[in-house]
Amino acid sequence: MTVSADNPSKSFSFCRIAVVDNDPMALAALTQLIKEQATFASLLWTSMDAQHALEHCSRFEDIPDILITDMSLEGIQGDSLCRRIRLTNTKTRLLAVTSFSLSSYEHKARRAGVQGLVSKNDEKAIIQAIATLQRSDSLPGFETPILARTRLKHEKTSPLLTVREEEIIGLVSEKGLTDREVSAAIGVKEATVRRHMHNIMKKMKAKTARQAVAIWLGGR
Repeated sequence: MTVSADNPSKSFSFCRIAVVDNDPMALAALTQLIKEQATFASLLWTSMDAQHALEHCSRFEDIPDILITDMSLEGIQGDSLCRRIRLTNTKTRLLAVTSFSLSSYEHKARRAGVQGLVSKNDEKAIIQAIATLQRSDSLPGFETPILARTRLKHEKTSPLLTVREEEIIGLVSEKGLTDREVSAAIGVKEATVRRHMHNIMKKMKAKTARQAVAIWLGGR
């Protein structure tokens, strides 16, 4: 039996879904949508924190068949979360969602190795995308998990930042926070923030924090 556009819940298999979104209202809406309309799937877990999502995906029993993640998260951004998962996992199909225009995130999503990108505001498109990923490896125009992992492993990129380093460079580059403000935001000493920035600059081969920010933004 195949999945039709009008009735995507008709399918021959069952899949486990996980959802990541740091907006509690959006997470609740996505959860309700899946429970009510994706009757061919079960909700395995949800998370408002990308780090927790990574921990879930490192445990065999918590690895979902489909992971739905917002592209705009706190700390680790959605594209980085997808990239980290894809480098260690070819089982999970990654479906990125955003409330912004799809064109603003399409390049990031593709580079991160996702299997599809849809609008968070289009419930029908979300359900149809889930149904498609349930029976195939990717949406049209997107890489399969295996192809995406192969590409990411062969790309010449800077050494992967740690989760904490990425959180800090994100706060500095995208919100313009000072070391003191970052210290207050994440609850560590200012000296610790400076030490992390030193490591970030070294990994990025940047001579200054400003140059590291430019490199980070240029690669997003």
